[in-house]
Amino acid sequence: MFASRGKKPASKSARALETVRGVVQKIRRSSVVVDVEKSLMRSWRVYKKAMTASKEFKHLRKTLPGWVMRNARFKRLAWNDDFACAFVLLSPVALITLLWCVGAVVRMVMRRDANDVYRKVFGKARERQRSLARREAEAKMAKALPNQPPETIDRTQSGTVINMTTKDSQKLFELRTKLDEAVATDETLLATPALRAFVTDACLCRYLRARKWKVDKALKMLIETLRWRAERKPEALTWDDIENEASTGKQYRSGRDKRGRRVLVMRPDRENTFNHVENIKFLIYTLENILWKSSRPGEPLGSNADLAPEQITILIDFTKWSLKNAVPMATARETLSILQNHYPERLGLAVCFNPPTIFRVFWAVISPFIDPKTYTKIVFVSKRRKAKAAATMGAIFHAASTDTDLGGAVDPTWNFNDYAKHMRDYDAKKLDVTRTWA
Repeated sequence: MFASRGKKPASKSARALETVRGVVQKIRRSSVVVDVEKSLMRSWRVYKKAMTASKEFKHLRKTLPGWVMRNARFKRLAWNDDFACAFVLLSPVALITLLWCVGAVVRMVMRRDANDVYRKVFGKARERQRSLARREAEAKMAKALPNQPPETIDRTQSGTVINMTTKDSQKLFELRTKLDEAVATDETLLATPALRAFVTDACLCRYLRARKWKVDKALKMLIETLRWRAERKPEALTWDDIENEASTGKQYRSGRDKRGRRVLVMRPDRENTFNHVENIKFLIYTLENILWKSSRPGEPLGSNADLAPEQITILIDFTKWSLKNAVPMATARETLSILQNHYPERLGLAVCFNPPTIFRVFWAVISPFIDPKTYTKIVFVSKRRKAKAAATMGAIFHAASTDTDLGGAVDPTWNFNDYAKHMRDYDAKKLDVTRTWA
């Protein structure tokens, strides 16, 4: 004989449903619920008896509309005492709700018409008032922003910019002398034309500023950068080397901010490769690109120089950021290391736009690796505080060069082909310059 088959064990959902039913039954059988239910039923019976006995209720049933009496279903409901009493009880509430909705619609239409008239009569004055308030908010926010370059630079009567003090000049000369001594010991430090072209007076001043004009510390930092550049060869990177990384628009240039600094936009949610080596290569190419475009004759030198022309503003959009599209921790750490150690005094501001709550955890992890001076240049902007966010973004960026989803007026659609053409043109122009290096 075959063994009898037992019943299949109940699924988790069935057991959970059975548990819920048991809890509901216990609640319904509790003395408090039973007493409340009995009290409500007694009240309902008293109300129904009084209502059905009233002359008004009987008259209502006799004068029902013809369309109700002709429909068997409606007629049956109308002659059901429970339904009829409930209808009479709830109809005032329904009527009040309907009147409120109608009134709300009327008020909305009237307000819209009134606003149209107001705009036609007082529109220009109101717009001027709003514009003035917006400029005042932006000016107030600009004063609160860290690391803002001066709006005006002291000049001599002849018009020459005062950007080097006697002490600064002595420090620069001392660093240049010590660099020459280091090169005499290790010729590989300036073995290529690109490395020799890198160590301009403006470059040396940046390293001095980064190390508070301590010559020995600045020299050590500079030598580490020269060895890093000799290994990485950032000047040799071209668009073809990083084209795949750039295809989604996760990192791109976007004009200048209101202090003249080049803007680098980063959108971490567009991460496409999660390749540490290629991501770092892409970062270096973009930095070399944006800084080479920012260079000009008469670069800032001294400790009191206007730093805007040689610094950049990084705008990072965290709106759609999540741990799923976050770059590896090693990439984040090396990015900070490169910005701090090999591109000193290049960061003007880093604006973190709309960071999510989970980013605080990520930020807590990488914060210890950030130089205190770099840390002070980081600004957080939250879309939840609309007025403050608009004032902050307006104080830093031009609307004409900022995407609409970041508070500007530019279409945020990523046009890869146009950007690629622009970058290839840049590569060609830079190649013409590098050929002249001796």
